[in-house]
Amino acid sequence: MDVQIQAIARMKSDFPTKFGIPRQSGLVDALESTIVFEPEFRNADALRGIEGFSHLWIIWQFSQAVRQGWSPTVRPPRLGGNTRMGVFAT
Repeated sequence: MDVQIQAIARMKSDFPTKFGIPRQSGLVDALESTIVFEPEFRNADALRGIEGFSHLWIIWQFSQAVRQGWSPTVRPPRLGGNTRMGVFAT
């Protein structure tokens, strides 16, 4: 099964390059990012009522990720980067 996702927005953060972004969210006390919609999706009606929610689910994909194919295991930094774990267990 193939699924294609159309990008409707980009996220902008204070990190100028991907190498400065911490791999674990717990390493950053606070961070604000901005979601910038592509021109055809910049419609105020699409966001009507959003202020009534405390949280949003954002489905995203890294745009600068190195694509080396599928790997069933990873080395999580929180474990010192030496122990391999299943990608779905991290």
